[in-house]
Amino acid sequence: MGTDKLGTGLPWVEAIADSFPRYSCETFHTVELPALNAENGRLVVDDLADVPPLAFRVDGLTITWIATADGIEAVEGDANAATLVELDDATFSAFLHELLTASGSVRTGRAKLVRGTVASWKRWEPATRALITGRPIYTEAVWDTLIDRDGTPLDLHRRFPVDGDRDEMRHFLATAGFLHVKGVYTPEEISTLRDEVEFVRSKTTPGDPFSWWSVNADGEEVVTRVNYLGRYSQVLQDLCFEPRLTEWARLGNPAFRVCDDRLDGPMVFIKSSNVVKGDGDLGWHVDDGIGGHPVLCPLIQGGIQLDYANPENGQLMVLAGSHRYANHWRKWGEEGNLPVTKLETEPGDLTLHFGDVMHSTPPPTGPDAGRRALYYKFSEEKTFRWVPSGCHYNDALFRADEDGTVSARAATQRA
Repeated sequence: MGTDKLGTGLPWVEAIADSFPRYSCETFHTVELPALNAENGRLVVDDLADVPPLAFRVDGLTITWIATADGIEAVEGDANAATLVELDDATFSAFLHELLTASGSVRTGRAKLVRGTVASWKRWEPATRALITGRPIYTEAVWDTLIDRDGTPLDLHRRFPVDGDRDEMRHFLATAGFLHVKGVYTPEEISTLRDEVEFVRSKTTPGDPFSWWSVNADGEEVVTRVNYLGRYSQVLQDLCFEPRLTEWARLGNPAFRVCDDRLDGPMVFIKSSNVVKGDGDLGWHVDDGIGGHPVLCPLIQGGIQLDYANPENGQLMVLAGSHRYANHWRKWGEEGNLPVTKLETEPGDLTLHFGDVMHSTPPPTGPDAGRRALYYKFSEEKTFRWVPSGCHYNDALFRADEDGTVSARAATQRA
């Protein structure tokens, strides 16, 4: 099924990379980089001001990136580089194509940090993306683009009714990167879905390769995400093709197909209070954080809300409009004046968000959180051509590294 030629823990990357023109490290720096500086250098100059140099050692060739008034300058050697990354030509090309991120390259063993940190490499990523693709870097300037169809600022807390104007919803989703629709599912439907989720939870145990586990303050392992729900529930599997869900998801793209048998299939997030270890609470991230942006995106996450979402019970937060930009990896509290939007939902509501919008699920403030939300992914046909059934770019999370650490199970992680 897989085509992971190197066996490095991220399936099919090499095979997928064959579909993209190969960047040669030497040619990129001597020919393409000067042209990119001329075209898009203005997009990165302010962002890279005073950022320490970054060096790559690629199949024996060592190049350092230095921020300049024109963009990025490449010089031979690594003498002045705070960070030095060692990788091969294929991985360097995959990084430039967004098939791998810095963290994805290191996590799968395709890149090695000779010195410096992953964070210092990631600091250069938005500028890299902006220079190559022309996508501007996400800043407070996004506020000027969050405009409704009538020219007024978007109400980022707007909740659309089920019978609302579809063109307004489509514009809001495309502009803000998310959408909140009230009362799509009835109380009776939500009751049935809750029962199905609890049955699935009863069948899930630590070590299950299709679930994520965290550790709470009492030292207990708690399940925080269960993937491929159809393993135990036909009801939750059949929901993949529920007409209302499909209609709403296709506001993002009329060509979207539901990922019923890949990209983790139907899944449920379960919020718990007092999580001290693991991914029960997710900081700012995108769904292609390991890589695969041109393979996975655009992608919509359709969230069926089974419980109230608020600060006490856990809630989704979104950086509005960030799906249209190259983004920095931020921590909670580092958002400044960016448009942080906190979604407060009720059982039966439906939320939609693009996979590449920066989003977060911070810790619940209440002592007994238990919010559950079902998620169904929708993507374009290209994703189905590249990613086999039963597989996901994020499969690397479920493979133990050389220390035995599995990202999806906190009990294997060091304190």
